[in-house]
Amino acid sequence: MDASSLLNKKLESHEYIALLIGQYGSREYPSRDIQEESLHELFLLSDTAGISNFFDMMVLNKHPDAGYFFAGGTREKVLNTIKENGITLVVVDANLRPGQIKNLEELWNIRVIGRVELILDIFAMRAKTKEAALQVELAQLTYILPRLKGLGGVLSRLGGGIGTRGPGETMLETDRRHIRRRIQKIKQDLVQVSKHRANARKHRTVHTFSLVGYTNAGKTSLLNRLSSSAKKLFAEDRLFATLDSFTRKVYLGEKDYKPFYCIVSDTVGFIRNLPLNLAAAFKSTLEEVSHVDTIILVADASSLLAEEEIRVVEEELDKLEVSDKNRILFFNKNDLVFPEEREKLKKKYPEAIWGDSLSKDGVEQLRKKMLSVSETSTGNSDKEDLSKEI
Repeated sequence: MDASSLLNKKLESHEYIALLIGQYGSREYPSRDIQEESLHELFLLSDTAGISNFFDMMVLNKHPDAGYFFAGGTREKVLNTIKENGITLVVVDANLRPGQIKNLEELWNIRVIGRVELILDIFAMRAKTKEAALQVELAQLTYILPRLKGLGGVLSRLGGGIGTRGPGETMLETDRRHIRRRIQKIKQDLVQVSKHRANARKHRTVHTFSLVGYTNAGKTSLLNRLSSSAKKLFAEDRLFATLDSFTRKVYLGEKDYKPFYCIVSDTVGFIRNLPLNLAAAFKSTLEEVSHVDTIILVADASSLLAEEEIRVVEEELDKLEVSDKNRILFFNKNDLVFPEEREKLKKKYPEAIWGDSLSKDGVEQLRKKMLSVSETSTGNSDKEDLSKEI
């Protein structure tokens, strides 16, 4: 079953001329500066989804309308922009309710999606392994289930629908039962994945690290630099380039004339304004963070909202109840940082390591720091066979 067809047909990106709408002024989205950066992030998300033709606008939206999200004047302004520029897709930088999507689509006679729908589309596109595919489907179905009534009209226009319709039953009733059964089955499958991970962890005796960070901070590129594996992981300068969790053996140096290794795992990136139930779908991947010895928080130093992104990641780590774990902060992309911003961040995070995963700058310093925190670990390469590629 293709769960993504229930939300929207796969984005045939080259067919769309997209209008990205940012908004600010409400209690939930008060700051224009932050929302302008969020609109830029929406641009990056759209680019990741493959949309190449853009227009954008930022609107004041102090009191979001219950039925249409935007006030009447803004709705008229958007409609004029749609007509003047041949817009075929509107992407709103907000978590829209199903009824609001339905009303806006009918008003503008155009396809409308919110931030979450766009992220889910990217999830579906980026999932490569069976585990990632299961987690993405769980995220989609979890998102769809409470919204079926409001999405009914949208789904019917898209040809969506789950399961076989029984006699005398409405489509939505049938869909709800089918979705609940599928959610339960996926959760059971992911429990087995968690058990498999737990069994693998039992045999680890070396120090373990986990790379965490905001999406597109450069975690996968950094893991490629740290690891000597010939099997390089896919890394791309786009949001959510990695949804799958990978583990690699990393050489840290020599100890007692023997090679000293550790294990480093990659994780899915975090992002602001992602509903909790969607993040929860990736529990089997993120729980790896709960079992490592040290967390390496990778931050994009070039981001205008670097501190905000670190805060988002730390909040997610708090939810995973790993606040007590040892952490190393690595500021990536240091060659793109303005000098005044660098000084500001250095004052606030004096213990951080600065570098760049592409140029290798700072990577050896990070490796030395990892060796330092690993030396008190109970494990070493003579206690576990790490000669094979992980």
